Amino acid sequence: MKILIADDEFYARKAMAKKVLQANPDVEIMGDFENGIQVLEYLEEHPDEIDVVLTDVKMPEMDGLHLAQYLFEQESQIEVIIISGYNEFEYARKAISFGVSNYLVKPVQKEELREALEKISRGQKKYEEKMQKMMIKRTLQFLSIEEIAAHEGWRKMFLEPAFRKNAGKVFYLAVIQGRSEEGWSETREGERLLQKLKQQFQGECFYFNRFEENVLILFGKREEIAGKLNNFVTHADILGLGELTVGMSLGHTQMEHCPKAYQEAVYAINQRLVEGWKKVFEFAADFKPENLLGKEKEQMLEEAIVERRCLQAEKITRELMENCKNAYTLYVTISGIFNLLYRLFCRTGGRTEDGNPGYMLFSYRTDLYRYHTLSEVEDYVLNIVRTMCEEQEGKKYHYIVAEILGYIAQNYQSNISIGELAEHKYFMNSSYLSRLFKNETGQTFSSYLMEFRMRKAKELLESDLLKISDVAMLSGYNDVSRFIQYFKKTYGVTPEEYRGRKN
Repeated sequence: MKILIADDEFYARKAMAKKVLQANPDVEIMGDFENGIQVLEYLEEHPDEIDVVLTDVKMPEMDGLHLAQYLFEQESQIEVIIISGYNEFEYARKAISFGVSNYLVKPVQKEELREALEKISRGQKKYEEKMQKMMIKRTLQFLSIEEIAAHEGWRKMFLEPAFRKNAGKVFYLAVIQGRSEEGWSETREGERLLQKLKQQFQGECFYFNRFEENVLILFGKREEIAGKLNNFVTHADILGLGELTVGMSLGHTQMEHCPKAYQEAVYAINQRLVEGWKKVFEFAADFKPENLLGKEKEQMLEEAIVERRCLQAEKITRELMENCKNAYTLYVTISGIFNLLYRLFCRTGGRTEDGNPGYMLFSYRTDLYRYHTLSEVEDYVLNIVRTMCEEQEGKKYHYIVAEILGYIAQNYQSNISIGELAEHKYFMNSSYLSRLFKNETGQTFSSYLMEFRMRKAKELLESDLLKISDVAMLSGYNDVSRFIQYFKKTYGVTPEEYRGRKN
């Protein structure tokens, strides 16, 4: 604890410094001054250094109360102890209103001083613990359960304690998403429900911003966990927290299975596209997906697209998707449609077929999961079918640019390019898509992606828990030196320098 002493009497300052060291030998006296002005000058030259100012009330130029008032109005974290020879209520009242930690009357007793310093020390410890928890919570928002499980440091910090405590027990991973404008899990009721689940099953709870998901790791019996999750959804609805939906994995025993359990939970929650929200969906290991795009339907859809019969092509596509009874069949059927579109794209001069499937960029993780309703998925697929039917150069596909911006927001950490998106996601000429993107956003795809990643990097640098290499990886750069180069080019300072300024 670093302390400044302020008193207009020289010998009083020296005596107080001696008394402080007797009360707590571990503190460090950084200086003593005649008035509040000198204290403020020191603080300006040494920002974030001092923990406590111990000041007399009566001093020339700026007295102790005005010094305390100034620090209070500046929202300084420095604690103030007022010392006065005047045992009057008015001084104490004013001191308290300025956030003063203690008001001591001369002659100050060593025991009183010790208690005052210990009180500040306890308060600082609680504040630091609170800020650490907030920092951890903020940092976690930028991660994912797969990244935590793959990173040794994060795994030890966030996963290992729960798995040590529940050694040998089966765990189930639950993914929870909500449909409300406000963050339901940030409300007092939402936080209480999540914490209750976490405590009941001795697990862990995380919130990840990229997919606006809460992920719970719960230890116990499947029937009990599923039952409590159903109660959770019901209570959330009653409390007005929005339409919450849960996907639940199979049971696992190893911490290393967390990524697999997460994928299972995501596969399960996608069933909301077919059955609707406010339910708990459990992963079925024995599902048998069916591709509804049989040879006859495929031929009909192909002919409609080739002959530019858009309404018929849309009708066939819509009927196929609406006949899907589960999310697995929906995925396989959409993949079949996209595979057909890719072959048509290659055949009409888009590129030479080389075995790459047309649905390369369509998967549960990055596409089905980000849609909340079947109609949203239908709109996306129908727009692509419509694009294949119409003359691309004569149209302005605003929806495609909006799709790409959303895709970047959820996949900026991956290696994505306008060429891949053009050929494998939108089935159009990459030069045309590049022009379309620039016309709509005023930027090239690569410059927009880099700016987006740099903004994310700035947010990540707020957390001291992340190394610069971690920030680079989480921003989409495997090459740390290239990341540093881009960051300096964008903001004029290195990531390390930027973090130093923030601190």
